[in-house]
Amino acid sequence: MPYFRPMQKHALHLKILGLILILMGSAARAQNYPDRPIKLVIPWPAGGITDLAGRIMAQRLAERMGTTVVVENRAGAAATIGAEFVARAPADGYTLLLASAETHAIAPNLRARLPYDPQKDFSAIAPFAINPFSLVSRPDFPANNIRELLALVKSQPGKFSYSSAGLGSTSQIAMETLKGLAGLDVLHVPFQGQAPAVASLLGGQTDFQMLPAGSAAPLASAGKIKVYAVTTQSRFFNLADVPALKEEGFEAMNFANFFGLVAPAGVSSAILQRLAVDVGAVAQATETRAALRKLGVDTYPSMTTQEFQKFLEAERTRWGVVIRAAGLKPE
Repeated sequence: MPYFRPMQKHALHLKILGLILILMGSAARAQNYPDRPIKLVIPWPAGGITDLAGRIMAQRLAERMGTTVVVENRAGAAATIGAEFVARAPADGYTLLLASAETHAIAPNLRARLPYDPQKDFSAIAPFAINPFSLVSRPDFPANNIRELLALVKSQPGKFSYSSAGLGSTSQIAMETLKGLAGLDVLHVPFQGQAPAVASLLGGQTDFQMLPAGSAAPLASAGKIKVYAVTTQSRFFNLADVPALKEEGFEAMNFANFFGLVAPAGVSSAILQRLAVDVGAVAQATETRAALRKLGVDTYPSMTTQEFQKFLEAERTRWGVVIRAAGLKPE
């Protein structure tokens, strides 16, 4: 039988006691969570669809959890600056990230030196919204439907330009994919976020954009843009008279961003489950869906934390295939 000297026994007892105290402290923190404001980092500038949808979630999550949820915009580098900030934050449940295709699916496939690991550095909580894209142009562009647009652009290679929310954004990848499928030669003009990209389009500095459908609908109604097609496999609720690119023969065009919440890796399972239950309940509430639909986005089907984690991994693989097919290489 193993023989422990008194000092060894004492050291072992101290280690066990320390572990018990850590577990008790963790349980107490989870039981009292949240006891101070929660920070939701949105890795895009204020004013875009991602920001506005995130603020709806923050407000309704605060009401449900009985605490303040403070929104902090940390924009730059196609959302990776904000994502890195949260990845390095304390794993206590008080700093969360609004994750999207950019942070967890596109950046891992486009950046050779990503400052975080999308799988190891985060704990998935839950998705809450889906944000399809639409192909739009400035209002005076001389094409009235998608076929006229493609024919005109192909007849004048290099003449036209498109704006995007940034290098590595969903809007860039969607347009680059369409360029490859349709054989278009169009100049890419990236911006830091959706709002300045739209401003360039409305000001006539650029010709096209893959714009979130929620932003496109009111701009089209006001006569500020033309909308030619949506990037999903079927028509979207707020642009019912606009065809899907699949209808025009582009079967591979299936682009919709997702919005969800993640936390730094290491958050206790109790806190993670509390967040998942509350985020899921808020996302599926009738009033949340109504608020999101006013923005032109829709609620995402509910998922467990495990299902959302698998979804993030599957999206990273799917977008990798899309990016390579578009001829884009990591930088």
